[in-house]
Amino acid sequence: MTYHAMRSPVGRFIRRLVVAGLPAVLLLGVGCSDPFIPDYNNPKLPPVIPSQDQLQNQVIGLIGGDREQTAFFILVLETMGRDAYRIDAADPRYIQMPLGTFSPGAFLVDFTWNSTYRTLLGAQLLAQGVEGSPAFTAQEKAAAQGFARTIQGLEYIKLIESRDSLGLPITLGKETVDPIRCKPAVLTYISALLDSAGTNLAAGGSTFPFTLPAGFAGFTTPATFLKFNRALAAKVLVYRGFAAYKTVGNPVDAVQLNAALTALDASFYSITPATPANFRVGVYHTYSTSSGDLQNGNFDRSVIRANPKVLNESEAGDLRLSKIQQDPSYQKALPGNPPSAQSDIIFLNITGPLTPLPIIINEQLILMRAEALWGLNRDAEALVLINLIRQNSGGLLPRTLVSFGGNRLDILREILKQKRYSLLFESGDRIVDYRMFGLYSELGMELQPPVPGPQVIPYPSAEINARGNNLTCS
Repeated sequence: MTYHAMRSPVGRFIRRLVVAGLPAVLLLGVGCSDPFIPDYNNPKLPPVIPSQDQLQNQVIGLIGGDREQTAFFILVLETMGRDAYRIDAADPRYIQMPLGTFSPGAFLVDFTWNSTYRTLLGAQLLAQGVEGSPAFTAQEKAAAQGFARTIQGLEYIKLIESRDSLGLPITLGKETVDPIRCKPAVLTYISALLDSAGTNLAAGGSTFPFTLPAGFAGFTTPATFLKFNRALAAKVLVYRGFAAYKTVGNPVDAVQLNAALTALDASFYSITPATPANFRVGVYHTYSTSSGDLQNGNFDRSVIRANPKVLNESEAGDLRLSKIQQDPSYQKALPGNPPSAQSDIIFLNITGPLTPLPIIINEQLILMRAEALWGLNRDAEALVLINLIRQNSGGLLPRTLVSFGGNRLDILREILKQKRYSLLFESGDRIVDYRMFGLYSELGMELQPPVPGPQVIPYPSAEINARGNNLTCS
């Protein structure tokens, strides 16, 4: 089994599926006269999925695996992006690590690695499990595999967004330490994986052989889920288009950026009607208070605050400032003189523990398209999309190319500003974008004394140790 997040975490992943309704897996072949006792600490999913009920359980477990980490990823990456704080005097690591130095042994590092690889393994098992099953038609197998491989792509996106230039292991082998691949190879792999999933979905017939949660409303058939797949594919292609931007004379890969535009056209990208409701269309994780279910962990007004920079760097009159509220009665600060973090600003867009969190939404796609157009020197077209968001989401006056004074980098900064306020505390895109475009230093230094802070999350210590400290990517 692979060393990266594949030992006890896999057991936890499979146990979650068992709790979801797979106890029969543990009882197969066990009778009154059978002396064999299964290993209840490390239950195994069957290599072939025997029924639609079992497939349904594994699908829900797979989505649950991604949902489990989403709020945490957003909190950590938005702290790195200078948008959010978790100010807890009992655990200052939420501030000191994302804005100072990560410790490889910390749970902030471990969870953003292990939980994601657990979900990757679950997706791989699902795709393999339907292949040889007599319980499903060829179309149903293709649909299920397209779903599973799309989720795999989503997990790899999260991993590369958090580890970036460190690279990733991109296969789940057995009894081996999988090699670390450098970022360009990882991005190429994700694109191929999502394209393969897209081919599966196109052959998947008119319905899935399972039901998806409420947050996937509008994307519950192979054809509509393919639009979600293409949205993720576009995101990866934008990353590939700007992969060398900050390192080799600011070049872009026009082929990849044009491919991103094509993928967006095949996604649920839409600029009509130009309304906030349409901009919010997308795929979400939902939460509940049911026994054993999960709540949105980013609703905790006892400790979670907006970074004051969100308010200080905003444009007067921006309607999206309704997502935050400043109130001295909410003042929180870490001990110190001066404190390394303090804020009296709460988030209002996370209204409670059941507030859905987007996986990807139309407004994000619109601004991703603006990034791609800017990279292709199609500034006037990019500005149309910038103004679409400024006016309809922000209630702000449009800008003209003249207002940028011929500074193309300021056009990019405007795109990133719109992404910041449109996706506030709902996405980790801010740190990813500023790092990708070589603008990280513009986020500013925090803590006391001021330090630049980390641009990536390191590998967890268990991964480092398993590799004998050899973390060179290939």
